[in-house]
Amino acid sequence: MIYTIEKANLVSKQLRRFTSGYSHHVAGQFANIDFWMGEVKEAIKIIDEYHQRFDKMRYEQMEWINSHGTRVYDYCPMCGGKCEFDNGTPAPPRKVHSDDLKESRKELVDATYFFLARCYRMKLLDKNMLQLKCDEIGTGIDPQDLEK
Repeated sequence: MIYTIEKANLVSKQLRRFTSGYSHHVAGQFANIDFWMGEVKEAIKIIDEYHQRFDKMRYEQMEWINSHGTRVYDYCPMCGGKCEFDNGTPAPPRKVHSDDLKESRKELVDATYFFLARCYRMKLLDKNMLQLKCDEIGTGIDPQDLEK
């Protein structure tokens, strides 16, 4: 798994734990809401900019291979050495499928939203602040999620 998705999934997992945790734990984590919102926004940015970073990395890697004559041979399980049928040209890096990035992003936004909704139900956030926090991560509010 790539860093982009691992980071988003790690933050999502933490926020999901807060959503279903004891109230005193949620209150304690709410004291660090700016930290958690920063983590979420950074993970969203990392996901959203993945393709740009990947294209730069791929281009530079291929430039290096071509300009330095880099060779990497596949392993041959028959003879235990380099495969004689391999020309040694390293394979270009492979992009993560867009669906995987979208899924990770959606899970992150959902986990954040449900943590914020729990904070609202606990009266740690008022409705205006909840709306502002949801706007920061690009999601709306479902009124049914705000009921106890």
